[in-house]
Amino acid sequence: MNARISEIPVWARLGLLAAALAGALASLTLGTRAQARAQAFAPPLDRPLPKGLTRLALIGALAGQSRVVADMAYVECLQYLGGSLKDGFYGRTLELYSEVQWLDPSFRPAIREGISLLGWMLRRTDEALVLGHRAMLDDPGEPRYAGYMVAIGYQKKQDLDGVLAALMPEAQRPDAPEMLLRLVGSLLLKKGDWDGAVRYWSDIAPRLKDPLSLTMALRSIAAAKAHHHSINQP
Repeated sequence: MNARISEIPVWARLGLLAAALAGALASLTLGTRAQARAQAFAPPLDRPLPKGLTRLALIGALAGQSRVVADMAYVECLQYLGGSLKDGFYGRTLELYSEVQWLDPSFRPAIREGISLLGWMLRRTDEALVLGHRAMLDDPGEPRYAGYMVAIGYQKKQDLDGVLAALMPEAQRPDAPEMLLRLVGSLLLKKGDWDGAVRYWSDIAPRLKDPLSLTMALRSIAAAKAHHHSINQP
């Protein structure tokens, strides 16, 4: 998409929503698993409204198509993070990911990504905790959020070992956000665990999809090997 969703005129956005609704009603292809997932959470309007909620999100919730609109809202998150800065240092990140979470608490990969971005890329731990706590309240059956919250708590205390202990099990999961994978590797380097860093980055490199992440992995492996060699020279 060349234009951001937020830049599309209201009438056009309503047209997109109408088309989505029509397609959903026409296809009737939701299976029992999808239906159970949709019914597992209270409707968005029965939960607290996040700050900065858009008109499109409200319309989607009222129309019973919050999951459709959550996908659109997530695209907005990606476009925002990939675009030029217009409001400081990504000041709307919490607002945008909170909208996705409000619309569809079952969209767990996007929510974990938002917590990771806020907590470790942007280093706004308080905002990461806001998103994480809301996700835990709405989705108490997802145990992984607790690990993120523990890690952020250790980070606020500048407890490097605590962060690593909390996040290492999460990093072993195949769907862990790349931001989190990069964080764990960076912390191993910061700790000076050169052997551990080489093993870790070598293990996760095949999983990385972002070219920047892969470049970071290769450079980190080289740096860790160089440090290891220097401290083991006679």
